[in-house]
Amino acid sequence: MDENFLLQTPLSRRLYHGCAEKLPVIDYHNHLNIRELAEGTNYPDLARLWLISDPYKHRAMRICGVDEFYITGGASDYDKFRKWMSVLPRLIGNPLYDWSILEMKRCFRIELQPGVTDADWLWETAGKMLARPEFSVQALLDRFHVEYAAPCAAITEDIAALERMGNAAPSLRGDGLTDTVRQTADGLEQLLQLQIRTLEDYYAAIRRRLEDFARAGCRFSDHALDDGFLYKKPGQPAKALFEKSRNGGLLTEEEKQGLSSEILRFLSAEYAKLGWTMQLHIGAQRFTSSRLRAVAGPAGGFAGIGNCCNVKSLTQMLDDFEKEPYGMPGVILFTLNPADNAVMSVLSGSYSRDGAEGIVQQGPAWWWCDHLYGMREVFENLASFGVLSVFVGMTTDSRSILSFVRHEYFRRAFCGWLGEKAEKGEWDVSEAQLKKLVEDVCYFNAKKRLRL
Repeated sequence: MDENFLLQTPLSRRLYHGCAEKLPVIDYHNHLNIRELAEGTNYPDLARLWLISDPYKHRAMRICGVDEFYITGGASDYDKFRKWMSVLPRLIGNPLYDWSILEMKRCFRIELQPGVTDADWLWETAGKMLARPEFSVQALLDRFHVEYAAPCAAITEDIAALERMGNAAPSLRGDGLTDTVRQTADGLEQLLQLQIRTLEDYYAAIRRRLEDFARAGCRFSDHALDDGFLYKKPGQPAKALFEKSRNGGLLTEEEKQGLSSEILRFLSAEYAKLGWTMQLHIGAQRFTSSRLRAVAGPAGGFAGIGNCCNVKSLTQMLDDFEKEPYGMPGVILFTLNPADNAVMSVLSGSYSRDGAEGIVQQGPAWWWCDHLYGMREVFENLASFGVLSVFVGMTTDSRSILSFVRHEYFRRAFCGWLGEKAEKGEWDVSEAQLKKLVEDVCYFNAKKRLRL
Protein backbone atom coordinates (compact mmCIF):
# COMPACT_ATOMS: atom_id res chain seq x y z
CA MET A 1 0.00 0.00 0.00
CA ASP A 2 1.72 3.19 -1.16
CA GLU A 3 1.08 6.86 -0.45
CA ASN A 4 -1.42 7.12 -3.31
CA PHE A 5 -3.77 4.35 -2.15
CA LEU A 6 -7.31 5.12 -3.50
CA LEU A 7 -5.97 8.26 -5.25
CA GLN A 8 -6.17 7.45 -8.95
CA THR A 9 -5.73 10.92 -10.46
CA PRO A 10 -3.17 13.71 -10.05
CA LEU A 11 -5.89 16.02 -8.73
CA SER A 12 -7.00 13.45 -6.15
CA ARG A 13 -3.42 13.20 -4.92
CA ARG A 14 -3.04 16.96 -4.62
CA LEU A 15 -6.32 17.25 -2.72
CA TYR A 16 -5.34 14.54 -0.27
CA HIS A 17 -1.65 15.21 0.28
CA GLY A 18 -1.96 18.98 0.10
CA CYS A 19 -5.11 19.31 2.18
CA ALA A 20 -6.99 16.38 3.74
CA GLU A 21 -3.97 14.51 5.09
CA LYS A 22 -2.97 17.39 7.37
CA LEU A 23 -6.35 18.06 8.98
CA PRO A 24 -7.03 17.04 12.60
CA VAL A 25 -9.63 14.38 13.38
CA ILE A 26 -13.00 15.06 14.98
CA ASP A 27 -14.74 11.78 15.75
CA TYR A 28 -18.22 12.62 16.98
CA HIS A 29 -19.47 9.09 17.67
CA ASN A 30 -17.57 6.06 18.88
CA HIS A 31 -17.65 3.31 21.50
CA LEU A 32 -14.18 3.68 22.98
CA ASN A 33 -13.75 2.55 26.57
CA ILE A 34 -14.05 5.64 28.77
CA ARG A 35 -12.04 4.12 31.61
CA GLU A 36 -9.16 3.26 29.29
CA LEU A 37 -9.21 6.76 27.82
CA ALA A 38 -9.25 8.42 31.22
CA GLU A 39 -6.53 6.25 32.74
CA GLY A 40 -4.31 6.61 29.69
CA THR A 41 -2.75 3.21 30.23
CA ASN A 42 -0.92 1.01 27.73
CA TYR A 43 -2.48 -2.02 26.10
CA PRO A 44 -0.81 -5.23 27.37
CA ASP A 45 -0.50 -6.88 23.96
CA LEU A 46 -1.41 -6.53 20.29
CA ALA A 47 -4.58 -8.61 20.58
CA ARG A 48 -5.98 -6.27 23.24
CA LEU A 49 -5.25 -3.27 21.06
CA TRP A 50 -6.16 -4.67 17.66
CA LEU A 51 -8.62 -7.54 17.98
CA ILE A 52 -10.42 -8.18 21.26
CA SER A 53 -12.73 -5.13 21.09
CA ASP A 54 -13.42 -5.17 17.34
CA PRO A 55 -16.66 -6.96 16.32
CA TYR A 56 -15.88 -6.30 12.64
CA LYS A 57 -12.92 -8.66 12.92
CA HIS A 58 -14.92 -11.14 14.99
CA ARG A 59 -17.56 -11.31 12.26
CA ALA A 60 -14.97 -11.98 9.56
CA MET A 61 -13.41 -14.73 11.66
CA ARG A 62 -16.80 -16.42 12.07
CA ILE A 63 -17.46 -16.24 8.34
CA CYS A 64 -14.11 -17.99 7.79
CA GLY A 65 -15.09 -20.80 10.14
CA VAL A 66 -12.96 -19.95 13.17
CA ASP A 67 -14.19 -21.56 16.40
CA GLU A 68 -15.82 -19.07 18.77
CA PHE A 69 -13.30 -20.20 21.40
CA TYR A 70 -10.68 -18.20 19.44
CA ILE A 71 -12.95 -15.18 18.91
CA THR A 72 -14.75 -14.32 22.15
CA GLY A 73 -14.03 -17.52 24.07
CA GLY A 74 -11.39 -18.60 26.52
CA ALA A 75 -8.39 -18.85 24.21
CA SER A 76 -5.33 -16.81 25.12
CA ASP A 77 -4.79 -13.40 23.55
CA TYR A 78 -1.87 -14.84 21.60
CA ASP A 79 -3.92 -17.71 20.18
CA LYS A 80 -6.73 -15.33 19.21
CA PHE A 81 -4.18 -13.13 17.46
CA ARG A 82 -2.75 -16.11 15.58
CA LYS A 83 -6.21 -17.09 14.35
CA TRP A 84 -6.87 -13.53 13.20
CA MET A 85 -3.58 -13.44 11.29
CA SER A 86 -4.54 -16.70 9.56
CA VAL A 87 -7.84 -15.17 8.44
CA LEU A 88 -6.59 -11.76 7.30
CA PRO A 89 -5.04 -12.91 3.97
CA ARG A 90 -8.45 -14.29 2.97
CA LEU A 91 -10.18 -10.91 3.30
CA ILE A 92 -9.15 -9.37 -0.03
CA GLY A 93 -11.92 -6.98 -1.08
CA ASN A 94 -13.22 -6.50 2.45
CA PRO A 95 -12.30 -3.13 4.02
CA LEU A 96 -10.81 -4.99 6.99
CA TYR A 97 -7.92 -5.99 4.72
CA ASP A 98 -7.05 -2.38 3.94
CA TRP A 99 -7.85 -1.06 7.42
CA SER A 100 -5.57 -3.65 9.02
CA ILE A 101 -2.65 -2.63 6.82
CA LEU A 102 -3.29 1.03 7.64
CA GLU A 103 -3.62 0.28 11.36
CA MET A 104 -0.19 -1.34 11.53
CA LYS A 105 1.36 1.29 9.28
CA ARG A 106 0.09 4.32 11.19
CA CYS A 107 0.42 2.94 14.70
CA PHE A 108 3.73 1.05 14.48
CA ARG A 109 5.18 2.07 11.09
CA ILE A 110 5.05 -1.63 10.23
CA GLU A 111 4.41 -2.55 6.58
CA LEU A 112 2.00 -5.43 7.11
CA GLN A 113 1.70 -7.88 4.22
CA PRO A 114 -1.15 -10.29 4.97
CA GLY A 115 -0.04 -13.86 4.40
CA VAL A 116 3.63 -12.81 4.26
CA THR A 117 4.38 -11.00 7.53
CA ASP A 118 5.35 -13.50 10.21
CA ALA A 119 2.72 -13.50 12.97
CA ASP A 120 5.18 -14.21 15.78
CA TRP A 121 7.49 -11.42 14.64
CA LEU A 122 4.56 -8.97 14.53
CA TRP A 123 3.34 -10.06 17.97
CA GLU A 124 6.76 -9.59 19.55
CA THR A 125 7.70 -6.39 17.71
CA ALA A 126 4.41 -4.60 18.35
CA GLY A 127 4.28 -5.93 21.91
CA LYS A 128 7.63 -4.34 22.77
CA MET A 129 6.47 -1.02 21.33
CA LEU A 130 3.19 -1.10 23.26
CA ALA A 131 5.08 -1.13 26.55
CA ARG A 132 6.63 2.27 25.80
CA PRO A 133 5.09 5.58 27.00
CA GLU A 134 4.59 6.80 23.44
CA PHE A 135 2.04 4.01 22.94
CA SER A 136 -0.27 4.91 25.83
CA VAL A 137 -3.93 5.46 24.98
CA GLN A 138 -3.50 9.24 25.10
CA ALA A 139 -0.37 9.04 22.96
CA LEU A 140 -2.26 6.99 20.38
CA LEU A 141 -4.94 9.68 20.19
CA ASP A 142 -2.19 12.21 19.52
CA ARG A 143 -0.60 9.88 16.96
CA PHE A 144 -3.88 9.85 15.01
CA HIS A 145 -4.19 13.67 15.31
CA VAL A 146 -7.44 13.37 17.26
CA GLU A 147 -8.67 16.80 18.28
CA TYR A 148 -12.00 15.61 19.68
CA ALA A 149 -13.30 12.10 20.32
CA ALA A 150 -16.80 11.44 21.63
CA PRO A 151 -17.15 8.01 23.25
CA CYS A 152 -20.80 7.30 23.99
CA ALA A 153 -21.97 6.88 27.57
CA ALA A 154 -25.31 5.98 29.12
CA ILE A 155 -27.10 8.61 31.19
CA THR A 156 -26.07 6.88 34.44
CA GLU A 157 -22.46 6.22 33.48
CA ASP A 158 -19.57 7.88 35.31
CA ILE A 159 -18.19 10.55 32.98
CA ALA A 160 -16.23 12.62 35.50
CA ALA A 161 -12.90 11.25 34.28
CA LEU A 162 -13.43 12.69 30.80
CA GLU A 163 -13.64 16.20 32.22
CA ARG A 164 -9.86 16.05 32.70
CA MET A 165 -9.16 15.17 29.06
CA GLY A 166 -8.50 17.85 26.53
CA ASN A 167 -9.43 15.88 23.43
CA ALA A 168 -12.29 13.62 24.54
CA ALA A 169 -15.80 14.28 25.80
CA PRO A 170 -18.81 12.02 26.25
CA SER A 171 -21.59 11.56 23.74
CA LEU A 172 -24.90 10.62 25.32
CA ARG A 173 -26.10 7.11 24.45
CA GLY A 174 -29.82 7.72 24.84
CA ASP A 175 -31.33 4.30 24.14
CA GLY A 176 -31.81 3.37 27.79
CA LEU A 177 -33.89 6.50 28.34
CA THR A 178 -36.54 5.23 25.94
CA ASP A 179 -36.11 1.44 25.77
CA THR A 180 -35.51 0.41 29.39
CA VAL A 181 -37.35 3.17 31.21
CA ARG A 182 -37.88 1.38 34.52
CA GLN A 183 -34.26 0.28 34.88
CA THR A 184 -32.95 3.69 33.81
CA ALA A 185 -35.19 5.43 36.34
CA ASP A 186 -33.85 3.08 39.03
CA GLY A 187 -30.31 3.97 38.03
CA LEU A 188 -31.02 7.69 38.11
CA GLU A 189 -32.59 7.37 41.55
CA GLN A 190 -29.47 5.70 42.89
CA LEU A 191 -27.06 8.07 41.15
CA LEU A 192 -28.83 11.30 42.07
CA GLN A 193 -30.23 10.16 45.42
CA LEU A 194 -33.83 11.11 44.67
CA GLN A 195 -37.19 9.50 44.04
CA ILE A 196 -38.67 9.08 40.57
CA ARG A 197 -42.35 8.28 40.64
CA THR A 198 -43.81 10.40 37.84
CA LEU A 199 -42.82 11.30 34.30
CA GLU A 200 -42.08 14.83 35.53
CA ASP A 201 -39.65 13.36 38.09
CA TYR A 202 -38.00 11.36 35.31
CA TYR A 203 -37.64 14.40 33.09
CA ALA A 204 -36.20 16.47 35.95
CA ALA A 205 -33.59 13.79 36.66
CA ILE A 206 -32.69 13.59 32.98
CA ARG A 207 -32.23 17.36 32.83
CA ARG A 208 -29.80 17.21 35.75
CA ARG A 209 -27.70 14.59 34.02
CA LEU A 210 -27.80 16.43 30.70
CA GLU A 211 -26.28 19.41 32.51
CA ASP A 212 -23.54 17.12 33.85
CA PHE A 213 -22.84 15.83 30.35
CA ALA A 214 -22.76 19.36 28.96
CA ARG A 215 -20.21 20.41 31.59
CA ALA A 216 -18.06 17.45 30.54
CA GLY A 217 -18.03 18.78 26.97
CA CYS A 218 -20.84 16.68 25.47
CA ARG A 219 -22.20 18.05 22.20
CA PHE A 220 -23.80 14.92 20.71
CA SER A 221 -26.39 12.30 21.55
CA ASP A 222 -27.37 9.18 19.67
CA HIS A 223 -30.43 6.96 19.52
CA ALA A 224 -30.90 3.65 17.72
CA LEU A 225 -34.12 3.45 15.70
CA ASP A 226 -33.85 -0.22 14.92
CA ASP A 227 -35.67 -2.25 12.30
CA GLY A 228 -39.41 -1.94 12.96
CA PHE A 229 -39.20 1.37 14.86
CA LEU A 230 -42.45 3.33 14.80
CA TYR A 231 -43.04 6.82 16.12
CA LYS A 232 -46.48 6.89 17.71
CA LYS A 233 -48.26 9.44 19.79
CA PRO A 234 -49.52 7.58 22.88
CA GLY A 235 -53.18 6.61 22.88
CA GLN A 236 -53.36 7.62 26.52
CA PRO A 237 -51.36 10.22 28.44
CA ALA A 238 -47.67 9.38 28.59
CA LYS A 239 -47.73 10.21 32.30
CA ALA A 240 -50.09 7.30 32.92
CA LEU A 241 -47.96 4.93 30.83
CA PHE A 242 -44.84 5.90 32.74
CA GLU A 243 -46.50 5.38 36.11
CA LYS A 244 -47.90 2.04 34.98
CA SER A 245 -44.39 0.90 34.05
CA ARG A 246 -42.85 2.40 37.19
CA ASN A 247 -45.31 0.49 39.37
CA GLY A 248 -44.38 -2.83 37.78
CA GLY A 249 -47.07 -2.99 35.11
CA LEU A 250 -46.35 -4.53 31.73
CA LEU A 251 -46.86 -2.23 28.76
CA THR A 252 -48.20 -3.52 25.48
CA GLU A 253 -46.00 -3.08 22.42
CA GLU A 254 -48.14 -0.15 21.31
CA GLU A 255 -47.90 1.45 24.74
CA LYS A 256 -44.11 1.03 24.72
CA GLN A 257 -43.93 2.73 21.34
CA GLY A 258 -46.12 5.57 22.57
CA LEU A 259 -44.07 6.18 25.71
CA SER A 260 -40.70 5.95 23.97
CA SER A 261 -41.92 8.32 21.25
CA GLU A 262 -43.00 10.88 23.84
CA ILE A 263 -39.63 10.63 25.63
CA LEU A 264 -37.79 11.06 22.31
CA ARG A 265 -39.78 14.22 21.65
CA PHE A 266 -38.87 15.55 25.11
CA LEU A 267 -35.21 14.71 24.58
CA SER A 268 -35.07 16.42 21.19
CA ALA A 269 -36.33 19.61 22.83
CA GLU A 270 -33.67 19.39 25.54
CA TYR A 271 -30.94 18.78 22.96
CA ALA A 272 -32.11 21.83 21.02
CA LYS A 273 -31.86 23.97 24.16
CA LEU A 274 -28.31 22.75 24.75
CA GLY A 275 -27.28 23.19 21.13
CA TRP A 276 -26.47 19.49 20.75
CA THR A 277 -26.64 17.35 17.64
CA MET A 278 -28.93 14.31 17.80
CA GLN A 279 -27.72 11.28 15.87
CA LEU A 280 -30.32 8.75 14.75
CA HIS A 281 -28.97 5.33 13.76
CA ILE A 282 -31.68 3.76 11.65
CA GLY A 283 -32.40 0.26 10.43
CA ALA A 284 -30.29 -2.29 12.30
CA GLN A 285 -31.71 -5.77 12.78
CA ARG A 286 -29.97 -6.68 16.03
CA PHE A 287 -31.83 -9.94 16.66
CA THR A 288 -30.38 -12.52 14.30
CA SER A 289 -28.63 -15.45 16.00
CA SER A 290 -29.87 -15.99 19.53
CA ARG A 291 -26.96 -18.38 20.02
CA LEU A 292 -24.37 -15.72 19.20
CA ARG A 293 -26.21 -13.15 21.30
CA ALA A 294 -25.94 -15.49 24.29
CA VAL A 295 -22.26 -16.16 23.61
CA ALA A 296 -20.92 -12.76 22.50
CA GLY A 297 -23.44 -10.28 23.90
CA PRO A 298 -25.73 -7.84 22.06
CA ALA A 299 -22.87 -6.04 20.26
CA GLY A 300 -20.95 -9.11 19.14
CA GLY A 301 -20.77 -8.37 15.43
CA PHE A 302 -23.72 -10.44 14.18
CA ALA A 303 -26.38 -7.77 13.57
CA GLY A 304 -28.02 -7.53 10.16
CA ILE A 305 -29.52 -4.89 7.91
CA GLY A 306 -33.23 -4.33 8.48
CA ASN A 307 -36.03 -3.29 6.16
CA CYS A 308 -36.27 0.14 4.61
CA CYS A 309 -37.26 2.77 7.13
CA ASN A 310 -40.86 3.84 7.69
CA VAL A 311 -40.58 7.28 6.10
CA LYS A 312 -43.99 8.43 7.32
CA SER A 313 -43.08 7.59 10.90
CA LEU A 314 -39.66 9.26 10.66
CA THR A 315 -41.02 12.45 9.13
CA GLN A 316 -43.83 12.67 11.70
CA MET A 317 -41.23 12.45 14.44
CA LEU A 318 -39.02 15.13 12.89
CA ASP A 319 -42.09 17.32 12.37
CA ASP A 320 -42.91 17.06 16.08
CA PHE A 321 -39.31 17.88 16.97
CA GLU A 322 -39.52 21.00 14.84
CA LYS A 323 -42.69 22.17 16.61
CA GLU A 324 -40.98 22.41 20.00
CA PRO A 325 -40.30 25.91 21.39
CA TYR A 326 -36.55 25.68 20.70
CA GLY A 327 -37.13 24.07 17.32
CA MET A 328 -35.22 21.22 15.78
CA PRO A 329 -31.86 20.18 17.20
CA GLY A 330 -29.18 19.33 14.71
CA VAL A 331 -30.07 15.85 13.41
CA ILE A 332 -27.78 13.39 11.61
CA LEU A 333 -29.56 10.46 9.95
CA PHE A 334 -27.50 7.28 9.65
CA THR A 335 -29.06 4.51 7.60
CA LEU A 336 -27.83 0.93 7.65
CA ASN A 337 -29.93 -0.05 4.63
CA PRO A 338 -28.31 1.37 1.47
CA ALA A 339 -31.74 1.46 -0.17
CA ASP A 340 -32.54 4.39 2.15
CA ASN A 341 -29.62 6.58 1.06
CA ALA A 342 -31.67 8.75 -1.29
CA VAL A 343 -34.47 9.01 1.29
CA MET A 344 -32.10 10.39 3.94
CA SER A 345 -30.37 12.77 1.55
CA VAL A 346 -33.67 14.22 0.36
CA LEU A 347 -34.87 14.76 3.95
CA SER A 348 -31.99 17.20 4.43
CA GLY A 349 -34.11 19.70 2.53
CA SER A 350 -37.39 18.93 4.29
CA TYR A 351 -36.60 20.76 7.55
CA SER A 352 -34.73 23.96 8.20
CA ARG A 353 -33.86 26.59 10.77
CA ASP A 354 -32.91 30.14 9.90
CA GLY A 355 -29.16 30.58 9.90
CA ALA A 356 -28.39 26.87 10.43
CA GLU A 357 -26.60 24.81 7.79
CA GLY A 358 -27.69 21.21 7.34
CA ILE A 359 -29.93 21.16 10.41
CA VAL A 360 -31.05 17.71 9.23
CA GLN A 361 -28.63 15.74 7.12
CA GLN A 362 -27.58 12.26 6.14
CA GLY A 363 -24.61 10.89 8.05
CA PRO A 364 -21.63 9.07 6.56
CA ALA A 365 -21.82 5.46 5.43
CA TRP A 366 -22.41 3.53 8.62
CA TRP A 367 -21.40 0.18 10.09
CA TRP A 368 -21.49 -2.54 7.41
CA CYS A 369 -21.58 0.18 4.75
CA ASP A 370 -18.44 2.19 5.60
CA HIS A 371 -16.37 0.59 2.84
CA LEU A 372 -15.27 2.28 -0.37
CA TYR A 373 -18.41 1.42 -2.33
CA GLY A 374 -20.71 2.47 0.52
CA MET A 375 -18.90 5.76 1.03
CA ARG A 376 -19.01 6.61 -2.66
CA GLU A 377 -22.71 5.85 -2.78
CA VAL A 378 -23.33 8.30 0.07
CA PHE A 379 -21.18 10.95 -1.65
CA GLU A 380 -23.24 10.56 -4.83
CA ASN A 381 -26.53 10.85 -2.98
CA LEU A 382 -25.46 13.83 -0.92
CA ALA A 383 -24.25 15.66 -4.01
CA SER A 384 -27.30 14.78 -6.11
CA PHE A 385 -30.12 15.16 -3.58
CA GLY A 386 -28.66 17.51 -0.97
CA VAL A 387 -25.76 19.91 -0.51
CA LEU A 388 -22.43 18.13 -0.27
CA SER A 389 -20.60 21.14 1.14
CA VAL A 390 -22.50 21.01 4.47
CA PHE A 391 -21.84 17.27 4.98
CA VAL A 392 -20.54 16.64 8.50
CA GLY A 393 -18.07 13.99 7.36
CA MET A 394 -16.70 10.82 8.91
CA THR A 395 -17.03 9.24 12.32
CA THR A 396 -15.82 5.76 13.25
CA ASP A 397 -18.64 4.36 15.45
CA SER A 398 -15.97 1.90 16.58
CA ARG A 399 -14.82 0.19 19.76
CA SER A 400 -11.18 0.07 18.66
CA ILE A 401 -8.79 3.00 19.05
CA LEU A 402 -6.96 1.90 15.90
CA SER A 403 -10.13 2.58 13.92
CA PHE A 404 -9.17 6.24 13.70
CA VAL A 405 -7.34 5.20 10.52
CA ARG A 406 -10.81 5.06 8.97
CA HIS A 407 -10.70 8.85 8.83
CA GLU A 408 -7.69 8.48 6.54
CA TYR A 409 -9.58 5.85 4.52
CA PHE A 410 -12.59 8.19 4.26
CA ARG A 411 -10.45 11.15 3.24
CA ARG A 412 -8.66 9.14 0.59
CA ALA A 413 -11.99 7.86 -0.72
CA PHE A 414 -13.45 11.38 -0.77
CA CYS A 415 -10.46 12.96 -2.50
CA GLY A 416 -10.30 10.08 -4.96
CA TRP A 417 -13.97 10.52 -5.82
CA LEU A 418 -13.70 14.31 -6.14
CA GLY A 419 -10.66 14.09 -8.38
CA GLU A 420 -12.33 11.61 -10.68
CA LYS A 421 -15.48 13.76 -10.93
CA ALA A 422 -13.50 16.86 -11.86
CA GLU A 423 -11.08 15.21 -14.26
CA LYS A 424 -13.90 13.42 -16.09
CA GLY A 425 -15.43 16.83 -16.72
CA GLU A 426 -18.58 16.09 -14.70
CA TRP A 427 -18.00 19.17 -12.56
CA ASP A 428 -16.73 22.52 -13.80
CA VAL A 429 -14.91 23.63 -10.65
CA SER A 430 -11.54 25.03 -9.71
CA GLU A 431 -8.99 23.21 -7.59
CA ALA A 432 -9.37 25.93 -4.95
CA GLN A 433 -13.10 25.19 -4.70
CA LEU A 434 -12.42 21.50 -4.24
CA LYS A 435 -9.81 22.16 -1.55
CA LYS A 436 -12.36 24.24 0.36
CA LEU A 437 -14.87 21.40 0.01
CA VAL A 438 -12.34 18.89 1.34
CA GLU A 439 -11.49 21.09 4.33
CA ASP A 440 -15.15 21.57 5.24
CA VAL A 441 -16.28 17.96 4.85
CA CYS A 442 -13.21 16.41 6.49
CA TYR A 443 -12.94 18.83 9.41
CA PHE A 444 -14.62 22.21 9.64
CA ASN A 445 -18.27 21.13 9.35
CA ALA A 446 -17.82 18.74 12.28
CA LYS A 447 -15.91 21.39 14.23
CA LYS A 448 -18.85 23.78 13.87
CA ARG A 449 -20.99 21.24 15.72
CA LEU A 450 -18.68 21.52 18.71
CA ARG A 451 -19.27 25.27 19.04
CA LEU A 452 -15.64 25.70 20.16
